[in-house]
Amino acid sequence: MLMRHGADYSVYINIGQEFNGSDSGTRPDEDISWGKVRAGSESVKVFADATLVCPMTVAATLAKAHGTIG
Repeated sequence: MLMRHGADYSVYINIGQEFNGSDSGTRPDEDISWGKVRAGSESVKVFADATLVCPMTVAATLAKAHGTIG
C-alpha cells in the first residue's frame, strides 16, 4: 500500500544517534520533510535494539487487539 501524505503515527526503534550522521539516527521531523510522516503526527523514538523491542511491541499490540490485556 502506498502511503500518500505520510503516516499518522510512527515508532522508531533503533540504536542510531543523531550525532553520527546515520539515516537511522534522524529525528521524526526529518521524515516529515521527506513526506514519510505527516506533519502533526504522533511519533515515538525508542533507543533500543530492535531485535529485543520489536517482538515485545508486536506481541503487546496483538494481545491488546484481542482483548487479552488491558
